[in-house]
Amino acid sequence: MEEWSDQPLGSFRVKFFLDTNIFSYLVDKTYSGLSTAITLLKDSSFADLVSSKYVIFEFIDVRKKTLYLEEVNRLTGKNKSLDPNVIVRYKEHFENPQVKFHVFKETIKNQIEEELKIIIQDFEIVCDENILHDSLLAPTKDINLFSKISREDSLISVSSVWQEVSSKENFLVLLTRDKPFVDSFREVDLQFIFDNYDLTSPTVEYVESMQLSGAYHLNLTDPNYDAQIPEYLKNKIKELIIKRNQQYFLGKTIPCGNSANFPTNVVCFKLLENTPLNNNLYLTIIGKELDFIYSTKLPVTEFRDQVPIQNYPLQKAVTTDISFRPMVDNNGTPTALPANVLSRLRENGNLIFINSDGT
Repeated sequence: MEEWSDQPLGSFRVKFFLDTNIFSYLVDKTYSGLSTAITLLKDSSFADLVSSKYVIFEFIDVRKKTLYLEEVNRLTGKNKSLDPNVIVRYKEHFENPQVKFHVFKETIKNQIEEELKIIIQDFEIVCDENILHDSLLAPTKDINLFSKISREDSLISVSSVWQEVSSKENFLVLLTRDKPFVDSFREVDLQFIFDNYDLTSPTVEYVESMQLSGAYHLNLTDPNYDAQIPEYLKNKIKELIIKRNQQYFLGKTIPCGNSANFPTNVVCFKLLENTPLNNNLYLTIIGKELDFIYSTKLPVTEFRDQVPIQNYPLQKAVTTDISFRPMVDNNGTPTALPANVLSRLRENGNLIFINSDGT
């Protein structure tokens, strides 16, 4: 991030909730692309990695069985599946009579504890804010009864957006590689159940087919896509920020005029069609490379549509080229921004939003 950048807060950050299978792939380093993507999200100032205590409990159970079955395969020559999406469905009777679980339980316990450190410390995934509470039971039951989603995945989908009794997420992306869960979640409209409990349904993303603009798909488990992941995630995060703040999104910056008389201390952008524009607004500009966010320190009192706009709100059925001067307060006198800041704000393709907080 630029040294002069503000810190992304609130709706300008996107939460990514990780399913149990993602944890397993991370600690096993199964897919290079998935590990790269989660690391990039960890390092992004515009993203937060979260999960829940329930996912931790399920992960421990899956890893216990996985590590034991690794020993079974090694000692017996068997080839039992170690895919966490398969193992999570194993019940209690998973022991092989030739390989006693209790011989390996201490080693397994120690390894899982180290893996939890990788998840929580190395990948910085916050799991202790999404707790198990009684209010989760009713919506979990409703989803389980209304769909083919398992009870476990029903609980994960609800708990992902209802952290505590008094704390709910209004925008969250749930990452998973559980295809049956994804298919079951998408085949019926469950929003009415979430609405019944004043919840917002998570956006479920299948990591083998990550979408962008509803069309482009990226497979985080296929190494052939690894080189595309940094650029893809940057565009994905921008798309999600726009989606989350759609009512405040004005448009993207464009190059300003090149004539000798055109002022150099203005920022130009293309106002979206049918988007009302008022004056006396605080604005927030996010860099196209996600390397800065800047909120105007004074309200923008005047916008120009070639000439100063006289009647607000301005709203046209076509896109419109708009310019404005971002200013700072210098001992009571509005002053132009430093040249290095202004040059970044003027770059083509930055995102411009109304800052509803006015800060």
